[in-house]
Amino acid sequence: MIGNIPDYHIHSSVSPDSTESYINILKAAEQKGISDLMFTEHFEFFSGSYRSPIFQEKYLDSYYTQYCLWKQSNPTSVHVGFGIEFGQPNLQPETARNFLKKYPFDYVIGSCHKIDNVDLSRYNYKITNTDRLYNTYFSYLLEIIEHNLCDCLGHLDLFKRYAARQGISLNISCENDYLQKVLQEAISHGIGIEINTSGIRQGIGCMPSLDVLKLYSQLHGEIITLGSDAHSASDLQKDFDIALSYLKQAGFSYIAHYQNRKPEMIKI
Repeated sequence: MIGNIPDYHIHSSVSPDSTESYINILKAAEQKGISDLMFTEHFEFFSGSYRSPIFQEKYLDSYYTQYCLWKQSNPTSVHVGFGIEFGQPNLQPETARNFLKKYPFDYVIGSCHKIDNVDLSRYNYKITNTDRLYNTYFSYLLEIIEHNLCDCLGHLDLFKRYAARQGISLNISCENDYLQKVLQEAISHGIGIEINTSGIRQGIGCMPSLDVLKLYSQLHGEIITLGSDAHSASDLQKDFDIALSYLKQAGFSYIAHYQNRKPEMIKI
């Protein structure tokens, strides 16, 4: 039953790229029979001297205050977790660690949205050196893992979303050394991966692909979450039926539920 499968990647209007209210998301979850969801608002880190006017400590203070007020004023049968999606936390590991100590996150996604402060959506993939892109992208993920700055890696092959918008197919091979190293290191550090279903509704398939999920299984990876990457209430649990099918084809029988950043495995 899909309603029992937690949705662990959701953005509300707290995130700068969403306008959806907490109330609308909660109502949609109740209507769909979703028992467990995780808010994972964006927080981006940058290299060098650049300081974001948005992503500062006061942003996280505001998010946590709003989350507490939401929960107090909107009693519900839905379990609502307090999560975060860190973008490039490897660029400021000490700051990220301090945030992890200060705020009682239930779940932390580690993602790479930018390289050298340039968003992946802004690259010209027709002229980009693919090998260099893979090297840098996966180096970022390796640093996130080595610093233990997340619980799961988000949308493992995100670059294919933006390449596809330019008519370029970037489906990374499971033979890729960078990819294999990331998966091996994640497993050894007890860090999982998510299946991000937003790619299905965007026409590029799950992130990561079924082949990568099979590789993760062959390497004895166990921790997996499902996330719709919803920025609107209508996308909650979108295409989870396809993701569950992929999981079973890859040999998985469990997904992870998090509370206080500790995973508990749930049979699917």
